[in-house]
Amino acid sequence: MKDKQFTISERVLKWTKKTKKYNFIIMITITIIAVLLLIFAMTRQTIEPVKGMAKKNDDIQMTYLGNVNLDKHMRMQDLDHTFGALQDMLKQSDYSTASLETSKLAGNQNENIKKNIENIMSLKKLNLKTLNLVNDKLDNKQIQELNKRIEAQTDYNFLTGNGSNLINSKAVQQDIKGKKVATISLTDTRSDYTDSLKNTTSISMEPRIFIPLIKKLKEQNDYVVVNADWGIPNEKQVTTRQREFAHAMADSGADVIVGHNSVVQEIEQYKGTDVFYSLGNVTAEGFLSKTKQGLAVQQNWNGKHSKFKLTPIKTKGGVVSEANPNKVEERKLLNNIQTKDVKLKKENGGYVYEN
Repeated sequence: MKDKQFTISERVLKWTKKTKKYNFIIMITITIIAVLLLIFAMTRQTIEPVKGMAKKNDDIQMTYLGNVNLDKHMRMQDLDHTFGALQDMLKQSDYSTASLETSKLAGNQNENIKKNIENIMSLKKLNLKTLNLVNDKLDNKQIQELNKRIEAQTDYNFLTGNGSNLINSKAVQQDIKGKKVATISLTDTRSDYTDSLKNTTSISMEPRIFIPLIKKLKEQNDYVVVNADWGIPNEKQVTTRQREFAHAMADSGADVIVGHNSVVQEIEQYKGTDVFYSLGNVTAEGFLSKTKQGLAVQQNWNGKHSKFKLTPIKTKGGVVSEANPNKVEERKLLNNIQTKDVKLKKENGGYVYEN
């Protein structure tokens, strides 16, 4: 009789039984190889620092960053190493701002507040002059306690926003090399993507609130920076609502508008106001590659004119680095951010323009 022909599944089963006593050794070997390959890949990653923009002695250098997330995964790393690529740029800046998301880092309320404060203070240590705090993780009691403790450790003029009151009008006002610079944070609480009941730490993005507020700040200050949380995640195209609000802010006296969505959006010059609709993320908890990218923006302002430099950044293995996009990536980026009002010129790892 002819030998019975085994199916593929039967052959696999037969092989498995024959090698059963070696399976544990095989699995251990495969695991070790996988770990070694992962370590090798991580150590081979080149982390490149963001190149700072040269400035004249009389210039005020400002730095604008997008969203920062320091969740449990990010906190497992050395934060000095995580933000090492930004340290020199921030150190030489006279003014800098970013947006930090609060995180659920512990079940115990006091411990959770403590860990969020550690996140905030680690960013202040990097020379951030003001921080826009985005909150959708902490309840009203926790966020108020956090604000209270931060102001005790820093001063009143560090965190923008001050709770969830819709008519709250707290602004950070600072003296920067003889110029008065004001910073406020607005959140579109009526966006379809925003929970209107969340304990936002920003001022509600309603014209009846922000128009008189920005006008007053412009009367009292030389420069007004607006952090804008549009409440639209993962959307590269600027919406009509965003543009109308941005133009209303500019008409009211805003000098720079820094948008905070999870992906990069276009740049616009409107009546002398520079609008960065979204700078994307500095660090993010998501796994999508497009949410691990952003722009670091530097500005040299001499009191009348400005020069801006935009540097693409990305997170690699939990560490921030200058992005250095290839030709295809660069074309996609420029198509996304460049408009007819803004002509970008490549320079020293980034793209510059003047206003």
